[in-house]
Amino acid sequence: MASSSPLPLGKGFDVCICGVGILEFSVNLSYQLSQKKYDRVVLVGICGAYPGKDLDIGEVVRVDTEIVGDMGAQDRDGHFLPWGDVSGENRIYKGESARTLPLQLACIRSVTGVTVNCCTGTAYLAQRRSSLFNADVETMEGAACFAVCKRFGVTAYQFRAISNLATDRDPSTWKVEESLAALKEFVLDEL
Repeated sequence: MASSSPLPLGKGFDVCICGVGILEFSVNLSYQLSQKKYDRVVLVGICGAYPGKDLDIGEVVRVDTEIVGDMGAQDRDGHFLPWGDVSGENRIYKGESARTLPLQLACIRSVTGVTVNCCTGTAYLAQRRSSLFNADVETMEGAACFAVCKRFGVTAYQFRAISNLATDRDPSTWKVEESLAALKEFVLDEL
């Protein structure tokens, strides 16, 4: 999905689609932030929840911490090594504290996300990513949002509605429309 131009809405904010995935989202959000001064960015979208995290499809969560989940190296035995282990650099990205949000948004459950380029398609990979990064949900743009906003000095928040379980891939079980409706009700209407 390509980036859209910001569409001004009531209550003093713009809405813009910045695309799917780390690269496209980073480029488009950086471009938008270079064109106009914003006080904050609120990323809204859908995500997959890792099994066993007590999260329900359709539930809205606030993703306060993100880790890049498929950036790294492979060792000679074929095992994945996260980039933080390879480089020694901390690759944890955080949004702004919920204390600065309206009460209804601050009370939304906080979770940890893993930003990936390739969505989980097997139960094995879901378990591996969930345990390796101590993550609850899987996104494709969260770490990029937090990193770009930090670079531009802009406050960032991320809200997601769980549309599916990140496990053996079965699009027939996904609840995309219902999740988008939950985002509108619990997040967009509160901004």
